[in-house]
Amino acid sequence: MDKICYNNNIIDYNAFLISLDNRGFKYGDSFFETIKCVNGIPLFWDEHYFRIAGAFLIMKMIPPDNFTSEFFLSLIKNLLINNNLDNSIARVRISFFRNQGGYYLPLENNISFVIESNELSQQQHYTLNLDGLNVGFYKENTLSKNPINNIKSNNKLINILGSIYAKNNNFDDCILLNTDNQIVEFLSGNIFIISNKKLITPSLADGCLDGVMRKILLNNLHISAEESSITFSDLLNADEVFMTNVISGVQWVGKIKNKTYSNNYCQKLINKLNTKYLI
Repeated sequence: MDKICYNNNIIDYNAFLISLDNRGFKYGDSFFETIKCVNGIPLFWDEHYFRIAGAFLIMKMIPPDNFTSEFFLSLIKNLLINNNLDNSIARVRISFFRNQGGYYLPLENNISFVIESNELSQQQHYTLNLDGLNVGFYKENTLSKNPINNIKSNNKLINILGSIYAKNNNFDDCILLNTDNQIVEFLSGNIFIISNKKLITPSLADGCLDGVMRKILLNNLHISAEESSITFSDLLNADEVFMTNVISGVQWVGKIKNKTYSNNYCQKLINKLNTKYLI
């Protein structure tokens, strides 16, 4: 990753320095967006753009004057070209942070942003993971049921601590719970289950991330899905459990505790995604 885009300008990666007064560094007053790009084209760009716009509203931030879908899309494409990633599979991250000044109360609500890109060692198409994920539960900290958890805030302490717990216990990922002990999401993506032939995912009101791949499955693939709270019993009685995010697509869970799961529906979903977006 040789170049980044900082407030519209392409600069060297090493030239970007964070001030000690940066509000993202001091207070976590920031959020980010992760985008998968294939041959210079961001996937699901409209969904990403509108999620960014929604995060500005929740965070009480003022978008830049040139915050249009077309302009930001051009910035991403230009950065990929500058990093020789326009013919590769790449991950792009856009970080937005409130301009410095103030303590808890900011002096202003205008923002700055930085766009990074790096190559992914993946195929162009989404593929089913060969081995089902071995998943545990992270219960030491829980998620609150509020709209802040619906955006990709830079406050990811629960995900960090949960990832350490997963590694120490030889899990591929862990499931997070909310304060009502309901199933919310994985450390690395949204959760879906197949139970009694129904596709179910927690509602945003339960505290899960408003994931782009989650939104694609619910709105764009013409499949029947239900948003409702999921309990431990629902999870352990399900036929299939899988995780979604834009980087990996759909990953099936092979095992939770002593329960094993199949992956027939997961493969069908992956085929639908590839047919609609990548063929």
